[in-house]
Order: sequence, then structure tokens, then C-alpha cells
Amino acid sequence: MKSLHSKLSGIAPFIFFPLLIIYSKRKKTAYIGIFMLLVLLSSCYRNFYRTNTRPAIDQTSAAKLTNENKYFIIHFTNSTKGLEGAALHGDTLSGLLVTLPPEHSKYLYPQVSNPKNRVKSSDKTSALIEVHLYTNTENKRDDSVFSSLTTSFNRADVYELNKSATTSNHILSTVGILTSVAAIVGIIAASSTPTPTNTPPPGDPCNCPQVYMENNGDYSFASGLYSGAVYSTLERTDYLPLLYVDNNAKTVSFKIANLSNEEQFINQVRLLQVNHSNGANVLPDRYGNILSYETLQSPVTAQTGSNNNVKELLDKTDNQYYSFDGSANTEGFSDVILNFNKPAANSKAKLIIHARNTMWGGLLHKEFINLFGDGFEKWRLKQEKADPKELQKWQTDQALPLMVYVKTVDGWKFVDYFPTIGNTASRDMIMELNTQNIPGDKIEIKLETAYRFWDLDFAAIDYSKEQNITTKLLMPQQAIKSDSTDQTAILVNNDKAYTHLTGNESISFKYQVSTASKNLLSSYILVSGGYYHTLDQITGKTNFNELNKFRQPGAFDKFSREKFKEAQDIAAIIKGIK
Repeated sequence: MKSLHSKLSGIAPFIFFPLLIIYSKRKKTAYIGIFMLLVLLSSCYRNFYRTNTRPAIDQTSAAKLTNENKYFIIHFTNSTKGLEGAALHGDTLSGLLVTLPPEHSKYLYPQVSNPKNRVKSSDKTSALIEVHLYTNTENKRDDSVFSSLTTSFNRADVYELNKSATTSNHILSTVGILTSVAAIVGIIAASSTPTPTNTPPPGDPCNCPQVYMENNGDYSFASGLYSGAVYSTLERTDYLPLLYVDNNAKTVSFKIANLSNEEQFINQVRLLQVNHSNGANVLPDRYGNILSYETLQSPVTAQTGSNNNVKELLDKTDNQYYSFDGSANTEGFSDVILNFNKPAANSKAKLIIHARNTMWGGLLHKEFINLFGDGFEKWRLKQEKADPKELQKWQTDQALPLMVYVKTVDGWKFVDYFPTIGNTASRDMIMELNTQNIPGDKIEIKLETAYRFWDLDFAAIDYSKEQNITTKLLMPQQAIKSDSTDQTAILVNNDKAYTHLTGNESISFKYQVSTASKNLLSSYILVSGGYYHTLDQITGKTNFNELNKFRQPGAFDKFSREKFKEAQDIAAIIKGIK
């Protein structure tokens, strides 16, 4: 099978060509298609910058920046001015204050906590040389000589390109454009050619059962379930916290739906009601143990294997992710090392993260199964009979789950992993750690995975004692499949009786719940087990040479880096013709 690069690099320079061919035959529809593509192109290939905000600027940094011919901008309390001819004499910065030129007036008010402030491609040359210095003094004269001690500034922003965020956007833009071109061409062709009814539409890169919460008759997407359980031998139980259920709710209703390009085999669906104190939060670990936490502590440092500081990205849940895009460590994976303070006498801790799998990971999985070509179905049937422990070992050898290690006196010790959860929604997850053999007042934790396979939004640790909680497994008031059949008896137990969903089928659940006792809160966890199959038709020859590489641990990380480099090359081609 041809590589991603060889398949697409030849297509990229002629991205408009199919539209222009059809244009001559179906002008009106082609106009719409070309317009859609132009809109798509206009919103792709975004560039982002970091402000590198700090509370002061020292003499050494100021000297370095003036020598690099940066453009200095002074923010007074009553005006903002450019500083031309900026020079440093000892600890004094001087220059000529001027009215800001238009090219340096566009990015004066960045979101300081956001490493993904957007900068237009046409503005990069001017904006990314800017240094913004803030002072509490007023400017009383225009176009005058300015001189001030470096210690007089209470904030300094040094703009620079956020290479990681920009590159990731360009890669996904490339994939999106090529996918959209295919879709647009299909729409146009469909105006004159009947659509085949036996070909399933392309699905989301992350396939798995989809959960929708009901609120006054409206359904909103919550998350996927047991992502990655693509064979019966990988069947597992997932524990999904259901957010935003009112504490005074009398019922909890949700729907589990199939995706049109796959089929679901659902073993069990239960609702767990967890009653706990008002000040505590609860989460299930991957085994279904309910753990409480109260006081979260952010990492003192968060350093990647490439020595990048990502602490700011992980201090709060804000959709600003570290995507494990650093250089490979000695084990051949991407990682981040979290350093936390630790009470000296502490024997247990709880690691809490907010994360998801990446869209790139979903696309990479599709590229991987394409290597099997028309032998995919035969290979899948073989996996249905394989040893589940061997399949799970292969996944951990490839670091597809998010692997967790703790630093001990004997080096890094593997603790456990967070299972794959898909890229359709991020999720809070928890893991209990034994800290008895961790001396001192610090603890180091390493999170490790394949290149760009996870997005990590937040990480913290909690040392609070477990709170008293009570749990209750609830029976559904109704479990009705979309064909009106009652599935309650089939789904109540974890056995080998499955509800089978195909096409656009779904199951609607309704549970009667009782209000918790006074001073207690109720949290709800959806407990569901099963597996699913993709129905995508894989064609072409089996690439045995490439597949044999995946017998080795860490092969998926290397595969991801190779494909990302190929996609970067394609992005450069398409960006050049944009």
C-alpha cells in the first residue's frame, strides 16, 4: 500500500482540478462546491503565538532582546507607544517614543493565559518580533526620548511563534481539506450520478458507542464508551461520570447510539448513584473503585522529554492541551514528568487528570488498519480468537493507553495506565498511588504514550483521606431500543447476552433516582461493558513488511512520527498553493 505521502502529495497541487472538471458539466453545483472549498481554505492553516508573560524583565534579557533588534512597545497607564532605537545602558532602557505604526498595533491585548493566541500569516513578520513592556506610570509627552530602569516594568511579554500548536493546526487543516474535497466532489457528482446505497459513509476517527444525555426532551452529546474495544477479546467495562445531573433530579435519562459505519455489542448498562459529602468530589478508577478527592495540588513543575515547560497548560481545565508531541525519550515514547510536593508521612495519593485521545490518533489508527488491505477482515476474525492478555500487552507495549510511572529510589516504576477514551470528548480520570516507598517531600510522576496520541489538559494530585460514601446500583425504569423492544433483561447482567446495534439504532434509558440525605450530594456514573466492530471496507494489498514492524514495542510511536512528518510535507505543499 502506498504511503500517506505518496498517495496525497501528487493530489495536493491539483486540489481544485476535480471541481473544475465537473464545473463544465454541472455549473451551478460546482459553484457551490468551489465556494465551500474557498471558505474552508480561508479558515485553515492558522498560526498561533505565545506571549511568554513574566512579571518583570531583567537586565540580561533586555540586553539580549535589544541585540536581536526586537521591536519594543511600552504600555503606559494612559497610552501605548513604540520605542524606536531601543538600547540598554547598564540597567536603563532608552529610545525614542513614537506613535505605534499600524503593523505593530494589531496584537496589543492578548489572552495572557492562552498559548494559542492567533496571529495572521501576513502579520507574523511584524508581530513576532514584538516585546511589550508594561509600567504603572503615565506618558506625558509624545515623540520624546524615553529612559527608564528595567526594574520599573511590572510585566513583560516576549512574543514568539507557538510552533507546536501551529504545526498541529496545519496538519489537521491538511487532513480536513483533503477530506472535504472528496466530500464536495462526491456531492457534486451525486447531482448526476446515483449514490451507492451499500457503501457506508466515512465515520468519525474515533469509533465507539455514543452517549447522549436527555434534558427536557433534548439530547446533548456526553462521551463515547470503551473506546478501542474493537474485538470481543478486548471487551471491557467503562465507568463514565455523568456530568450536570441536578442534585434534586427525580430521573436520569440518556441514550446510547450506534455510529452508522459500525456495529455495537452491548453487554451491560447500569447506573451507579454515589452519595457523598458536599465538600468532596468522586471519580471511578478504571476498575470501578470510587475514590474521593478534595484539595487538588498543581505540579510544581511539568517538564517534557524535550525539556519544554508545560506547567501552564496543565494548571487548569481550559482546553489548552499538551499533546505529547516532544522528542522520543530513551524508551522511545513521548512523555511529561510531573513534580509534586508531598507530605513526608503520606502513604497514599490520588492522581487526577483531564484528558482525551487526539484526532491525530484516530486518523493514525485508520492508516494502520489500511495496511492490512483486503486482508483486514481475516485478521479481525483472528483477533476475535486471540488471547485477551496478549492483545492488551501489545497495546501497553505500544503505549496506546496513557502509562503512569512513579520515581522510586530504584528508578521509574510502572504503576498503571489510563485506558483510551476516544477523541470525541475529554474526561476526568483518577488513579490511586502508593507513596510509602517514596522518600522525602517530593514525588515525581511520568505520563508516557505514543507520539501525539493523547491530549492532556489538566493534572493534579490529592492527599486527602477517603470520605465516607455510599453507592447504589439502579435498575432502569426503561431500556427501550429504537425498534421498540425492551432490552432491560438483556442488559442487567455482565454476561454473554448482548444487545446488538446496527445502522442508526439506539437504546433509550430512564432511571428513577432518590434524593440524597441532607448535606449529601449525589453523583452518577454510567457503568457499561461491551465491544464494537468497524464496518469500513478496507481494500488494497496487505503491506506485510510494514505490519511486521508492529511486532516490536514502540513501533506505533515511530509510525506516528513518520506519518506526521509526511503530513507536514503535504501541508507545506497545500499551504504553498493556498
